[in-house]
Amino acid sequence: MSMHSRLRSVQKSLKGREVALLWLKTSQSRGGYLEYWERGEFHTWVSENEEAALLYYLVVEVNGGVISTVDNWRALTSWASLLGISMIDAKRQSRPVQFETVQDFSDRWRKKLRTLHADVFALEQAVELISEGYFDRHEVLFSDAREQLTSARESAELLIAGYNCFAEDNGKESISLDSDDVRPSRSVEQRLNEWVMLARTKALAAQGRVFEARNEALRWLTREKP
Repeated sequence: MSMHSRLRSVQKSLKGREVALLWLKTSQSRGGYLEYWERGEFHTWVSENEEAALLYYLVVEVNGGVISTVDNWRALTSWASLLGISMIDAKRQSRPVQFETVQDFSDRWRKKLRTLHADVFALEQAVELISEGYFDRHEVLFSDAREQLTSARESAELLIAGYNCFAEDNGKESISLDSDDVRPSRSVEQRLNEWVMLARTKALAAQGRVFEARNEALRWLTREKP
């Protein structure tokens, strides 16, 4: 009997939540999130139990959301890294840094980095809350998604350290990692609500409850935004 067949036989005796957690732990042990999709596995239990389906699609939304968000941040981190290198080069050659093109350049750079750090922190918090609230504190991220999120935080901290060196040398205000007065571009609550809404609509659709799924999405789209 294959691993998939043995897992399927065990799943038949479990409740919806137990099935989803067993699937998650088993899938994580076999590789990363992208590898999981490359295998192209199909699970009939997703359409058989609403709670199991909700947890399954939460895993999909959270992992997919982390990977796509970190990918979007790469352009900013690459730009900031190149900027830092140019600053170091100018310092080595004893050339003053000039900002003729953008008068408030350093302030904009500082705001971008503060927002990036706040975004990374908010994303990490949202992931942890999903793990605590829906998966009994079990890690919801696959290994590759977790590595990318950790790498994003480390990159943001290194970029801020580089900026602070520049700020010290040029009499500019530095960035404190302990500051909590910066609002992320998307709050923890916004990320949580969107992930749960998307997972719930997909779970309802998988159960054949298409109109309920539509209504769930409409409530999200027409909600009163803060």
